[in-house]
Amino acid sequence: MFDGWQQRPGPRYQRLAGAVAEAVASRALQPGTRVPAERILASAVGVSRGTVVACFDELVQAGVLRRRQGSGTYVVGRPSWASSVAPASSVAGLLLRRMADDRSAIDLSVSAPSDLRHLPEVDLGLAWSTLDGHGLDPRGLPALRAEVARHLGTHQRLPTSPEQIVITGGAQEALWLLARVLRPSRVLASCPTYPGLPSVFGGDTITGVPADAAGTDANALARRGGSVAFVMPTGHNPTGLIMPSLRRQAIAAIADAGRTIVIEDLALADLVLEGGPVNPQPLAALSSEVIAIGSVSKLLWGGLRAGWIRLGEDRFRGEILARKAALNLATSSVTQAVAAQLLAAVDEDWLTAHRTALAKRRDHLCSLIEEQLPAWRPARPAAGLSLWIRLPVADAEAFAAVAARYGVVVSAGGTACVDGRHRGYVRLSFAEQLDVLSLAVERLAAAWEIHTQTLAASPVTE
Repeated sequence: MFDGWQQRPGPRYQRLAGAVAEAVASRALQPGTRVPAERILASAVGVSRGTVVACFDELVQAGVLRRRQGSGTYVVGRPSWASSVAPASSVAGLLLRRMADDRSAIDLSVSAPSDLRHLPEVDLGLAWSTLDGHGLDPRGLPALRAEVARHLGTHQRLPTSPEQIVITGGAQEALWLLARVLRPSRVLASCPTYPGLPSVFGGDTITGVPADAAGTDANALARRGGSVAFVMPTGHNPTGLIMPSLRRQAIAAIADAGRTIVIEDLALADLVLEGGPVNPQPLAALSSEVIAIGSVSKLLWGGLRAGWIRLGEDRFRGEILARKAALNLATSSVTQAVAAQLLAAVDEDWLTAHRTALAKRRDHLCSLIEEQLPAWRPARPAAGLSLWIRLPVADAEAFAAVAARYGVVVSAGGTACVDGRHRGYVRLSFAEQLDVLSLAVERLAAAWEIHTQTLAASPVTE
C-alpha cells in the first residue's frame, strides 16, 4: 500500500496521508478496518511517530479515518468527501491539492478564472472615491449595489433596484445566509447539482429531483414539494445546460403558488457560449417570489469574494441583514469598491470577447480529450466554465487521487451527486489558458493509463 509514498510531493505526513487516502479510495482498505497503531506504522515505514500522528490528524479531519477512544483508529469509508462532518467540495479539493505538487499542479476542480488577464481595464484609484463612513453597512456598499442592479437589468434582463440587493461574501455566503433564514426541512435540487450545496444546507436535507436535457423537471418539483428548490437555469453547474423558456415559466409558476421558495443561482448566467440568446430571461424576472443569488467569481475573479442576494419581495430582508450583521458585520468595503469598478467596466463588447475566448477554450479541451482520452465522454456545455465528463468506471474518486499525483486536481462526480447515479463522472474547468489545458490533458492521459492498468490488475466489484 505504501509503495512509492516517499516519491510523492509535499511534507512526509501529507505523502503518507495521500497513500492511505488512495488505498481507501481504491478499496485496498475497507470501511471498518483498524489501521495500525501510530508507533507500529511509524516503525514499518521508517518515520517518526509524530509524522504518523500528523498523517492521521489530516485524514480524521477529512473524514477518512475516525479515532475511537481506547480502541484505535478505523477507516470510516471511502473518501467520498460528502460526509456530514466534512463538506463535499471543500474537503475533496483540499486533500487532492495536498496530494498534488502545489508548485506545479493544475487545478481544474474550481470553475473560476485563475488569473487576471481577462479582467477589463479600470482605474482602481477611482475605487477609493466610493468609500465613505465606517464601511460596516450589512446591505453593502451603495456603489456596488447600484452596479449589480445595473448589470442585472442591462445584461441579464432582470430589472432591479439597488434596494433589492444585499451584498455578500460570494454566492456561497448568500446561500449560507438563506439557509439560516429559511431553515428548510427539505431542499429540492437536480442531480447532479452544485457541489457546494450540501455544505450550506446539510447533505441530509438535499433531495434529488429528475433532470433532462432541458434542466430540472418542473413536474417533479411540483409533485415532490419542498420548502426550498434550488435551480440554475442558465449555465447549470456542472452540466452547463440552459433551461428553455417554457420550463422557466413552469418553475416560476411553482414559486408563484407559494408552496415552495425558489432560489435561482445566476453565478454563471453571463457565460452563455452558444445555443440561443446570450441572456435568457431569469426566473426572477418571471416571478417576484423567486430569490436570486449571484457573484462576480465566475465572470471576473473568485478571489474578490463579492456576491449578492436579490429579493423580489421584502419579507426576508430584515432577517437576512440581521444574520449578515451577526456573521461578519459587512463584506469588506475595499473588496466591494474594486468589484464595483470592474463590474462597471463590463459592457457588451467585453462580454462578447470574453465569451468567445471561453468557447475557444471549451472546444480546445473537448478536442484534446477526444484525441488523448477517447474512452471519456464529455458533454459539450452551452454555458458555464466546465465540462461534465462520463468515465468508463463506476466511481471516479480513485482516479481523482491518481490524477492529483500526476499534477492535476479534478472534481469527482460524487461531490455533485445527490442520489449516487453520477459517481462515474468528473468535472473539469476550461477557464484556464489554452497551453495550461494542453498540459493538463497530457498529465490526465498519463494518469488514466496508470489507473486503468491498476484496475485491470486488481478488478474492483462495485
